Amino acid sequence: MISRFEANILAQPRLIQEALAAPAPAWFKRPQGRTAYIVGVGTNHHAAQIAAWLWCRAGLDARAVHSFDFVSRPYLMSKGDLALFLSHRGTKSYTVRAEKMARRSGAETVMLTGAGSPWQGSKKRIETCVLEDTGAFTKSLTTTLAWLLRWPGQPALLAPFKRAQASLSWGPDFPAVTPPMDLVLLGDGLREWIAREVALKLQEAAYLRVRTFGLEEFLHGPRISAGPGSLVMGFSGPREKRWDVVRRYLQTIEVPLVEASSQDWLAQLFWGQRFTLAACKRLGIDPDLLRTDDPRYRKARAELAL
Repeated sequence: MISRFEANILAQPRLIQEALAAPAPAWFKRPQGRTAYIVGVGTNHHAAQIAAWLWCRAGLDARAVHSFDFVSRPYLMSKGDLALFLSHRGTKSYTVRAEKMARRSGAETVMLTGAGSPWQGSKKRIETCVLEDTGAFTKSLTTTLAWLLRWPGQPALLAPFKRAQASLSWGPDFPAVTPPMDLVLLGDGLREWIAREVALKLQEAAYLRVRTFGLEEFLHGPRISAGPGSLVMGFSGPREKRWDVVRRYLQTIEVPLVEASSQDWLAQLFWGQRFTLAACKRLGIDPDLLRTDDPRYRKARAELAL
């Protein structure tokens, strides 16, 4: 029997197609000339960052904001603004609070959440896919992105989703990893957020110690911390020349680099999910548990307020 985590990875191409084919509500229109805030926590913050990057490339004014920052700063909104709040289960307190704040300001608010989520708030709601049944989210991320990238009305943004089934088997061989290893994940542009999402999965499901940096951020200081025992993984774009600098630097200091290089960010994301699954199998870890088999972690989790 396969884990729920693996089943969810494999289900994504089908669920993405369902999200792309689902009827759009009447208000689902390109927000030209408006500021759009895309707000979430964790995996949903990564979705917000990827979507905002691509919305800006499509000529829109989009800003990704972490839910905690949205509440704590706070962000001041006007009636002309659009605010999208991402929470698959609708239970993350700061995302729920952020949505209430934006609604009170008079901005147009939309909730993107899982089917059957108990979240009550904005009347404008999109259900992305069936609720996640494990703590390491996969399918909710990609279906949320499918909906978000339908919004600008540019078919080119949807091209990676059209290749989703083939992309599920794409990529280089997975490196062998062990818990003592210093894993450093890098990404350029929106691939920084692919790297951060893959790092989160490796931390949650495989319990590995992972550090993540944007490409240029790594070069301006953190590069010095890589050394014996490090393995650098690059989610690289073939057109980004700054990777040549990283390659030369790591070769000189004799630190290995594994690259998942592609223009297709979705294929890179799938590869990272599958790498996490392979790491779990190699280490004998059930990716569905998130350490709930350890009473210390189970007790600590029960005392958290998220």
